[in-house]
Parts: sequence; C-alpha cells; structure tokens
Amino acid sequence: MIRISGLTVQFGGVRPLDDLDAELDAPIIGLVGPNGAGKTTLVKVLSGLVTPVSGRIEIEGSNLLAMSPAARVRWGLRRTFQTEQIVDDLMTWDNVLAVLDHLPTSSGAEAQVATALAYVNLGKAATRMVRTSISSSAA
Repeated sequence: MIRISGLTVQFGGVRPLDDLDAELDAPIIGLVGPNGAGKTTLVKVLSGLVTPVSGRIEIEGSNLLAMSPAARVRWGLRRTFQTEQIVDDLMTWDNVLAVLDHLPTSSGAEAQVATALAYVNLGKAATRMVRTSISSSAA
C-alpha cells in the first residue's frame, strides 16, 4: 500500500497537488480525473521525476521520497511514456522482455512474454527482428 499525506507540489504559483492525502492499494488500474487535476504530477512524484515542496509518501512503511529512482523501480514504480520505443536490432520477443526487466523478480518472464505476444497476435513474429517486422508490415 502507498500512503500519501500532505503532499504538495508547486510550480511557481501553480499547485497541481495541494495537501493531497490518499491511500493507493494494489492493484492500481489507473488514475482518472480532468485535465489539470494532478494525475501526471502524482505519477512523476511517485517515480522521482518531481520533488514535492511538502508531504510524505510511504510504501509499505518505507519513505518513498528518500528512495533513489532505482529503488523505486524495484518497488514497481517507474514512469513510462506513450511514445513507441523499440530496438530495431532486437527480436520482437526481446523487445517485450525488456519491458519486464524492471520487475522485482524475473520469475515467469518467459510465460509473461508469450502471453503478451499472443494477446496482441504477434506470437508468430516473436523471433523476427523488429526492423524486419516493421518494414514488412508497412508494405
């Protein structure tokens, strides 16, 4: 569980988060709110990209704000971006596997990659180089 208390983030005169108190319990599926509600700012604080002016965040009793980004990743907290980022010189399988490298344990990674590729109907492309898969799908 993540416990947030008195969290305030300020950019000049703007406070996207102002004295936020919340408890986030697994599994978190998403944050919903209107534009400007502070969703992205909260994700950036959790991942260490933004430092709050005040407040505390605890994860299972540990002070999250004192943790390095690497330590946060081990807890499963990291920021991803919506842009497509693939490595052309890797197979499709290896690109998906790279996404799982932040998990605290690699147990079951092979099964997770297989499941993900099957889900998006890319099982047959698992051993293709991404560069080849992209060029053949664009034709």
